[in-house]
This record gives sequence, structure tokens and C-alpha cells, in this order.
Amino acid sequence: MDSAFPNNTYHLPVYRKAIEIFKISRAIAAYFSDDKHVIEMDISTNPQHFQAGSLVTESLQLAPGIASAACAPNSESRLQRVKNIRAVAKNLKGLCKRLEGCGVKEVEFLNLLRKEILLFDKMVSDWFQNNKA
Repeated sequence: MDSAFPNNTYHLPVYRKAIEIFKISRAIAAYFSDDKHVIEMDISTNPQHFQAGSLVTESLQLAPGIASAACAPNSESRLQRVKNIRAVAKNLKGLCKRLEGCGVKEVEFLNLLRKEILLFDKMVSDWFQNNKA
């Protein structure tokens, strides 16, 4: 473990949910892009592959964002970091919608991810409210 973060950061439910969202995003992206590497997705001319790559890239920001907010020096800094996390979550929901617009037929995967993102957003809000000090 990195000593820069409090010992309990990796055990926070909101941190674990961020990791779970990344894993789901990666699985969805692999499925929709014929198991391409993220770099290949980002340079693909296929819009479905490109959006899937963006899904992985965005979701990768959640867990480090939680860890960063957990060790923020003051509540103002923590608030800004939480706002950034919530913006990423909003971007993820938009990417789900764009993937649907690219003709993805397996929307149940995207619906699962949306559900997890909504739960994560609520968890972030609750966690922040309980840790304002």
C-alpha cells in the first residue's frame, strides 16, 4: 500500500465501488471492442470502439480520485476533489448513452453500469457528508 493514503482508504466501500465500476467498464469495453487494448480503442475509427475506450479511461479516474479526496488537507480541497469525481461519474453516464447511440444492442450491460454509477454517486455524496471535517 502507498503510505500517502490513510490506511483505511483502500477499505472504504466507496473506493471498492470505484474499483468495481472500473472492472465493469473494462469488461464492457472488451466485449464491445472485440477485446482490443485501450490504446487501440482510442485510435480506432469505429465509434463504438472509441466510446468503449473512453469508458475505460474515464472509469480509471474514480478510485484515485477517492483516494485523493480521502487524504485532502482540508474540506475545501476535499469538496473540489469530490466535485471532480462526480463529474467523471456524469461523464460515464454520458458515455453509456453514446455507446447506445453507436448501435450497441446489449444494453443490459450498460444498464448495469449505469446502476452501479448511480449507486457510486450516492455513496460519494454520503461519504463526503459524513467526512466534512
